[in-house]
Amino acid sequence: MIEIFHVSDLHFGLSKERTKRAKLLLRKIKEKFGIEPGGDRHLLITGDIVQHGWKRQYESATKALIPFKGNVRVVPGNHDYGFQGFVYSERCVKYFDNILARGLGINHHYSSKEPFPEIIKDGVGNRLLLIGLNSCSMTESWLDIAKGEIGDKQRNRLDEVLSNQDYKDIPKLIYLHHIPHRRAQGIGMSLKDYKKLMALVRDRVDVLAFGHEGTMTDPNQKEREEASLPIREMKLRSGKGQGIRYYLDANQSVKDLSCYRIKVEKDKVKARRVRLDQN
Repeated sequence: MIEIFHVSDLHFGLSKERTKRAKLLLRKIKEKFGIEPGGDRHLLITGDIVQHGWKRQYESATKALIPFKGNVRVVPGNHDYGFQGFVYSERCVKYFDNILARGLGINHHYSSKEPFPEIIKDGVGNRLLLIGLNSCSMTESWLDIAKGEIGDKQRNRLDEVLSNQDYKDIPKLIYLHHIPHRRAQGIGMSLKDYKKLMALVRDRVDVLAFGHEGTMTDPNQKEREEASLPIREMKLRSGKGQGIRYYLDANQSVKDLSCYRIKVEKDKVKARRVRLDQN
């Protein structure tokens, strides 16, 4: 069995208390699930790993994540790319690739705005296609604030990956930072081309994992801790369902000391939220 543990928005450097709690979250995941290099369990972090994209923040985050090296995957968030998440900096972009990603054994330059597909396998034949996307706008315009964009180039390449017949029968998980839906909360927080992305992935992937601000949780649904997530389709303005089994918004991981536990066995994918402050 393959297991993915999904968290987001660690924000190393936001404050001493936030950094301390982010380290506590990572330590609890390590203690509870024992993610080891070369094993079948993996940590997934969907952006905003640091607060301002500063070098010392990346060094601190990398040090905290070294115990997961080889079995951790990351994507950048708007805070990783510049001060307060909206002052874009090429220097911060390079820090993400060269300090954080490289330090964790990830050989992919997210600054290229190319998808990062890879197949994860276990020892008994289970497989999962992980696809990382850079949803950061990578623009110096302050008008974009914290908006995201996949872009034509990355979407076209993603379509090629999803159309590859070698991946036809493999469960698929796409991970990115920005919320792939119109319900992103706050001014300037949206993924500008979410409609094009969702049209592309419709009925083609099993899981979308993300973070950023806001939430995809249905406010009318009473959350049941440790319970399986409901199987439902979020609706776009057109009213058409997207055929995605799980939408996992982990932006409250640090606050709640929680993660999503995704299990892949044969062609079956299951996910549930796990509270790490409970015995």
